[in-house]
Amino acid sequence: MSGFVHVCPPRTVFRWGALQELPAEAAALGNRPLVVCGRSLRARGVLGPLLEALSRSGLDPLTHEGVPAEPGLADLDRCIEAARTADSVIAIGGGSVLDIAKGAAALAPPPGAPDVTAAEFFSGRSVPDTGRPILAVPTTSGTGSEVTWVTVLVDSRNRRKASIRGSGMMPRVALLDPELTVTCSPTVTAQSGMDAFVQAVEAYTSVGANAWTDALALQAAVLTAGSLETAVREPGHREAREAMALGSMLAGTALNTSRLGLVHGLAHPIGAVTGAAHGLLCGLLMPAVMRFNRMHAMQRYARLAVAIGLADPKAPAEVGSDALEDFVVRMLQRLKIPTTLSEIGLEPTDFDWIARETMPSGSTKANPRPVSLEDARSVTESCWSAP
Repeated sequence: MSGFVHVCPPRTVFRWGALQELPAEAAALGNRPLVVCGRSLRARGVLGPLLEALSRSGLDPLTHEGVPAEPGLADLDRCIEAARTADSVIAIGGGSVLDIAKGAAALAPPPGAPDVTAAEFFSGRSVPDTGRPILAVPTTSGTGSEVTWVTVLVDSRNRRKASIRGSGMMPRVALLDPELTVTCSPTVTAQSGMDAFVQAVEAYTSVGANAWTDALALQAAVLTAGSLETAVREPGHREAREAMALGSMLAGTALNTSRLGLVHGLAHPIGAVTGAAHGLLCGLLMPAVMRFNRMHAMQRYARLAVAIGLADPKAPAEVGSDALEDFVVRMLQRLKIPTTLSEIGLEPTDFDWIARETMPSGSTKANPRPVSLEDARSVTESCWSAP
């Protein structure tokens, strides 16, 4: 067994109604937190009472609102500026909000220090090892960003989507309240949930998988596979929402160490070109990538199928692998997630660009089957239209 270093937040709070504990958790991190959120938090009536609760606890909160669904370099620059006078960061929202908040907490210089830009780090400058402490509160079950040290950004000018990572972006506290996900639309629930499921599968089959990440990823796959459709059909279903929140967190914790695979290697450049939601792309690409990986990951696909309850433990690995692929295809159909790239506006003229952008990705390099430039193009082309 190869050695590994596992990273995760030092403190995780997971329970229904945990948002009530946020002021006490925040007070342990600083006196002047920057609350980073999307536009919907105020509209849903959550932001106002939250700020009041922070103030009653003796804190002096600042706010940075309006993080978009697919944030870019300029979005991170604005949040970095907002974080300059804060001594901690509270991120509350979906994966994009958490990513931007984590990036700002790590990259914002102390008062009086020279300015920095997101582009510097997107181009390879190292992320600082320390930064403002982060309290991450997810309102969707998808990326697991509350437990990762990754920020994903879009450089729209150069049509690039990639991640920056570093220990300074690891939250000090991950506070998960599944009740916050109840108001997610069926579309957001389905697409973000597919991201969580695919991350679990890819973390389990990655070349970086180990005994620690296996336990996390396998349980994440079981939880998300068994609860996603219920959460979509019945938004208020408490057990399903709890399972999705826990599964998303476990998958995120696993991928910190194991990395992912070709689905995520392709999803980033395709997302940069089309603007399609990340979870949608993960689901759409999964069957084709499973077929590509079949001979290299068959045993692991079969173990996943058995754990989820799709195959008998005594069945040949081929049967289990086929059952998992069939399950994914049928789930995409039931969730009404597009199954071809032509449906989301991708043009064949972009195939070569996407293949080139896929190759440097750490996710691509962690895929269980080595990926060539021709392979990346072929898998993309196979997803463009129905067979």
